[in-house]
Amino acid sequence: MKKDIEKTCILVGIVLAIITIIFFIVGNVKYGAQLLTRNSLVENDPTVVVLLDRMSNLKELRQASVINTELQNEEIIKYVLDNLTESDYEIKKVKPKKIVCEVNNTIAFNAINGKCEIIVISNSKFAEYEKKLLGIDITLEYSDINYSGYSCKNDGTNYYCQLVNDNKKDSLGYSLFKDAYSEKDKVVIREYYLNIDVSNKEKCLKYFENEYCDNYNTKEKPELSKEIIVKDGVLYEHVFKDNGNNYYLEKSFIVSER
Repeated sequence: MKKDIEKTCILVGIVLAIITIIFFIVGNVKYGAQLLTRNSLVENDPTVVVLLDRMSNLKELRQASVINTELQNEEIIKYVLDNLTESDYEIKKVKPKKIVCEVNNTIAFNAINGKCEIIVISNSKFAEYEKKLLGIDITLEYSDINYSGYSCKNDGTNYYCQLVNDNKKDSLGYSLFKDAYSEKDKVVIREYYLNIDVSNKEKCLKYFENEYCDNYNTKEKPELSKEIIVKDGVLYEHVFKDNGNNYYLEKSFIVSER
């Protein structure tokens, strides 16, 4: 009787071991062992909060598929500029000569309303952000770039940017957190994102009152229900990788599942 019990225990143990091995193999093949390694994160998790804040208002990030090994120099510059804080640059006020703002021997802009206020960002600061945010270390080749109403030029040492046209209100972005998880050295955040071109009256009226659509440049950004963001938005997955000191964006893409 005792031997029968021992045999049964051994048999059950073998069966369980086989099931575990099969589960691991299937999970590894189909899910990359995600079921075994994922750790769910809540929206107010400190790391998630920091990464969500970094992504806020980054329309360039949420256009399709962004993978840092495939980014063009111009896209990298845009991404770095969007992530800079006030402590990362200085504002240089240049006295206009007629209608020209001469920053130095190689950099000049046209004066805007008789003023010459130029944002100055060092190339070393750019390199620091490339490494921290994108995990790459390359020399950017673009010397001139226009983005989000800014005109930027580089003299080999600094980027000088001038606000030419504040068109940021022509497009409204709405983000809604779905879920997040950590996996080995990565943090994955999924969010619904809806971008609305309010300069297009027909598209604007789909979501907002006529009064707002006629005066959107002077109005505060309206609220939008979670149901609408989920229904009309797309689901993005942002993958951040830990480089030991910081999380940098490895890739950002639209996922088909909702």
